[in-house]
Amino acid sequence: MNRRRAIGILSATAFSSCGRSNPLRNFSSIAFGTEVHFQTHGISQSAFEKISSVCSARIREIEALFSLYDPQSTLSKLNHEGRLDNPPTEFLELIRTALDYGEKTGGIFDITVQPLWDWRQKWKEAGLEERQALHANSWDKALTLVDYRHVKAVRDTISFGKPGMAITLNGIVQGHATDSIVTLLKKLGVRNALVNIGEYAALGTAQNGKPWSVELAANGETIPLPPGRALAVSAGSGHTFDPEGRFHHIFRPADGASTRPDSTIVVTAPTATIADALSTTFTVASGNNRQKILKIFPKADFREIKP
Repeated sequence: MNRRRAIGILSATAFSSCGRSNPLRNFSSIAFGTEVHFQTHGISQSAFEKISSVCSARIREIEALFSLYDPQSTLSKLNHEGRLDNPPTEFLELIRTALDYGEKTGGIFDITVQPLWDWRQKWKEAGLEERQALHANSWDKALTLVDYRHVKAVRDTISFGKPGMAITLNGIVQGHATDSIVTLLKKLGVRNALVNIGEYAALGTAQNGKPWSVELAANGETIPLPPGRALAVSAGSGHTFDPEGRFHHIFRPADGASTRPDSTIVVTAPTATIADALSTTFTVASGNNRQKILKIFPKADFREIKP
């Protein structure tokens, strides 16, 4: 499910000793098409095993709602039918959050870019003559399907305003999943954890009492994450449709264009959901638009790493 990130963009480091009296315990699994994990300390092995089981089940619940690749997921059903009656509360709330971010970013964050992904994937698999026909007949049509304002999400129904529309939540759902696991860990009594369900979020501190740390693969920089802070990274290089990297998976909604794939956007924010959405947004937003958006999210900050 994770189409935005190259493997290894981020790696977590605890930078503390693993004493026998307070061992670091590690949970690892596969979700959203990538490895997810969290680290924690200050709990027994038996408690950790129970917590891991509960968290695994919660991750599967989120995938069942939001996976693009599971034809039985709630998202797949909505994209297939163009309408979903009586949507699950969690699903409806994240759709509404995403649409709100679309409004706040002036449409730069737009969950309706899925038809552009589908078109570009067909282009990638096509021969030269077929690619020319695709451009002539269907690219402009795909662009007409991109507009978050044509998604209606009310209490009992989510619906699309145009036939052929489809949405992706890959620019926000991993942040949502990360926040959900942080909330669950707190409920289960965990005081210290570094959570990565596609994005990073910190709970408490590392074993040495200092902030958890995340190392950026783009430049080797180590970023401390104090309690209650989250981090997300976006880079066009996470998935490209051609060897030259001219076209990648983060689309500018206005025209479907790709920005330079070798640029990496790093965002920190109070929640992983916000960090995830803004890292996607800032990948395609201009400098002026980035500053306008930061005024709307004053507790977030970002940097761009260029080669």
